[in-house]
Amino acid sequence: MTEEMMMEMQQQLQQLLDKQEMTEVMYKFARALDRVDGKLMKSTYWEDAIEEHQDPIFPDLFFYNDNAHAFVEPAMEGFRALKTTQHRISNPLIEIDGDTATAECYVWKIKHRSTVFDWNQNQDATAIWAESYSDKYRGKRDKNDDSYNYLKHQ
Repeated sequence: MTEEMMMEMQQQLQQLLDKQEMTEVMYKFARALDRVDGKLMKSTYWEDAIEEHQDPIFPDLFFYNDNAHAFVEPAMEGFRALKTTQHRISNPLIEIDGDTATAECYVWKIKHRSTVFDWNQNQDATAIWAESYSDKYRGKRDKNDDSYNYLKHQ
């Protein structure tokens, strides 16, 4: 293998590692919202990052376009008011150009996040749980969630 081929392979490997790290930031962001973990959410933004966000259902009640770290506490307050949430990350597309990266979901240590809603649907939900199911429900919306016992670096 030539030195040039080795250099190209090292660059490709570094891009793959960078993309994986960026993907984990996306997952941490979603986890921060669902676990109402403001410290984790702040860790996904650069200190001078911009959060550009408007709720598609209640645009007058929730609009924000300013410093992302200042956005965290109002976001956490809003999520505390909800019984439960579930954020999922799918189809992350990441492009790397030197020291700059862009993603369709969220960017590695977010510099500017603009929320764009392509689709929304609200449905009435009914759940018929097995008898004594609530005794088995263990998920918590804070650091009492069992996952914090296993994921030490979050």
